[in-house]
Amino acid sequence: MNRKNLTILIVLLVIITYLSACDNDKSSVSKNTSTKPETSKVSTAEEQTNSVQPEKKEDAKKNDFVFPIDGIRPMAVMIDNEGNRPLPQGGLYKAQVIYEIIVEGGVTRLMPVFWNTEPEMIGPVRSSRHYFIDYAMEHDAIYVHFGYSPQALSDLKKFKINNVNGVANGGEVFWDLTKDRYNWQDSYTSPQKVSAYTKRVKYRTTTDKKSVFSFNTEDTALVDGQKAEKILVKYSNDYKCSYVYDTATSMYMRFRKDKPHTDRITKDQLSAKNIIIQYVGNNRIKGDTKDRQELGNVGKGKGLFITNGKVIEITWSKASRTAPTKYNDTNGNAIRLNPGQTWIQIVPKSNPASIS
Repeated sequence: MNRKNLTILIVLLVIITYLSACDNDKSSVSKNTSTKPETSKVSTAEEQTNSVQPEKKEDAKKNDFVFPIDGIRPMAVMIDNEGNRPLPQGGLYKAQVIYEIIVEGGVTRLMPVFWNTEPEMIGPVRSSRHYFIDYAMEHDAIYVHFGYSPQALSDLKKFKINNVNGVANGGEVFWDLTKDRYNWQDSYTSPQKVSAYTKRVKYRTTTDKKSVFSFNTEDTALVDGQKAEKILVKYSNDYKCSYVYDTATSMYMRFRKDKPHTDRITKDQLSAKNIIIQYVGNNRIKGDTKDRQELGNVGKGKGLFITNGKVIEITWSKASRTAPTKYNDTNGNAIRLNPGQTWIQIVPKSNPASIS
């Protein structure tokens, strides 16, 4: 091989070696680029989200009952139930007890009570009515609402209620679910936000008030109960709710205006283990131009207790607005609730429920 050809060969070998080195560098860069996101903060957050979200979704659909804890102050929240705009409401599935009571216009509002359960959202939150405060006081609950009637405002001051009011604390505790500034039926909160607020203002988180209800530790049938597999509760000509007993789960599936009543978080139909129907006197507040209502919920009256496909007659008594309501069977013994969610239907006594 002559010197010229040798020189060309050496040059070619140098070029090949250089190109090979460049390819290795690209492979190295490409490999590093593909692995960096796995160790970056962004990737870690994504991995955590992907691993946590399915568990949260699964947890949301689990309806394992959490017994109210003695000594822990619960939270009671005013929930909108007017028309279809607020539907589906969120967070109801996590409450241990839910009150439903008539308000103006013949519709109802709901007041779920939560002990140590934390749905991701609760709402839509609406304004207070004074007789709901009676039941919040029974549990010594921190009372969450968005505004108030004149009567409720007076009682909040009179009884010195630890309350969280959306009118005064909207941005801190509440958020709007929609961007419609004319929609007053879309304000939501969460237990975390309420807890942070109550901590800041130094509300008590414990209570020495005795529990209103006693629970069986295990599912127990009613003695001498009559059949109760379909329940229709009528509050007015414009509003009714109902329950249908599911023998497979021993739960009552809830309907609102003949349609399944679902929760925004789980998308599932709400269900009740226990239903208390409390008949009370009901009339319009004299001179109230907004048709606001008054209840005869202090004193004594009759009602029904329904669980496990059976119903018994009960009596109720409430000595004062701050006193607990006592629910007794016809022998004078306090009823015991089965483990599971309880709906308390406080109904005008002129509208007896239909049971079959």
